[in-house]
Amino acid sequence: MKDWKTEMADIIHDVACNLVRKHGDNNRGILVLADLDGGVRYSVYVGRQRFVEYIFVTEDDFKNVDLLDDLRFVPPADKVPLGIEIFIKNEGASSKLVYLQDVPEDHLPYDDRESFVIYYFGDYPIKYPPMPSDAQTLPRSGWRTKMR
Repeated sequence: MKDWKTEMADIIHDVACNLVRKHGDNNRGILVLADLDGGVRYSVYVGRQRFVEYIFVTEDDFKNVDLLDDLRFVPPADKVPLGIEIFIKNEGASSKLVYLQDVPEDHLPYDDRESFVIYYFGDYPIKYPPMPSDAQTLPRSGWRTKMR
């Protein structure tokens, strides 16, 4: 059986490989910020020439979410991280695990994601994708019809 640290490294490697396959290596880097406390909240940023692109999570990203969810159950209970940063650049990857003692009380590891993006990419604008077209047409609540 593998050592838990080796198993965690293998999972991180798989996530990094999946991201490079999807986003390529013609960029200034790929950053993953994932909160792991009670589930996985996953954000991906890709450094472009003049901006940083936030990548909207789609179904093909769910394999990475599943891998990171598995990561939570690999280490002993006292070594489970609250979050992880993975940065991929120039055919290499680095990762940083964030633990309870690293985060101020009543905060999640990446409450201020913008500061992490600036740390890794510099002070470039962050470009977010437009809202999905169906997000603008929210279903009517029906409370008005019930009032009539």
